[in-house]
Amino acid sequence: MANIEERLRLLEDKEEIRELLLEYGRALDGRDTKAYSELFAADGEWSGGIGQASTPAGIKKMLDDLFANATGKFPKAHHIMANFDIDLDGDTATARSRWMWVAGDGEGKPKVVRAGFYEDSLVRENGRWKFRKRRAVTELGQ
Repeated sequence: MANIEERLRLLEDKEEIRELLLEYGRALDGRDTKAYSELFAADGEWSGGIGQASTPAGIKKMLDDLFANATGKFPKAHHIMANFDIDLDGDTATARSRWMWVAGDGEGKPKVVRAGFYEDSLVRENGRWKFRKRRAVTELGQ
């Protein structure tokens, strides 16, 4: 059995990773591309339905371009994150989680636009957990 310090470190790491997963959704929903891109490691990669990008600068540009072409679309969209499964191995980790993207329909009622899961590789970089690779898989929706 691990000692108390090791167990505490494990809990703190898992909590920081959970916060990273949630901050991703908050930054994306707020269209804060700078904050979003800073969640990725220097060699970070993102792939999913909107494309692929590498490095925080490349990921920021991908989102800036996406939002520039989506003016007025889904102004009150929200990501709902759930089912976090986190495995730690020192300064690296993997995570799998579920997501739903909810937006208002024509009458202002909530509508699930897309849903799926994330597969993540994470790394502790400069003392903070970051995404090394984030893959978004859409199971429902476009």
